[in-house]
Amino acid sequence: MAIQLEQLQHLARQAEEQFNSSSYGQSVCHLHKQGQVSNRLKFCEGRDFVARKILKIAQKHNDIESIEKALADLERKNTAIKESLVLTSPDWQSYAEGALSMIKEITSLVNRS
Repeated sequence: MAIQLEQLQHLARQAEEQFNSSSYGQSVCHLHKQGQVSNRLKFCEGRDFVARKILKIAQKHNDIESIEKALADLERKNTAIKESLVLTSPDWQSYAEGALSMIKEITSLVNRS
């Protein structure tokens, strides 16, 4: 495998810590109900989702092709959100920005290896 699993695990841990920090220890559902969801929280949520998804694929399949395919799928979906005329809310846009930033970081890891 071209990517070091340890590097990916480190990115996933960082993303999870940032997401948890942004939620102040509360569930996202609770924050939504209270109207306290921030752009930072959604950005971190997007990063956390991508990191966990790619880590899971790397642990299960252990091949670069599966990771690259998943990254391309996630990039396509989140780019569509960014360009959507319907999903224009700050929540959606921040989530997609976070996801795309993590995709870029992981792609950089893949290309360096």
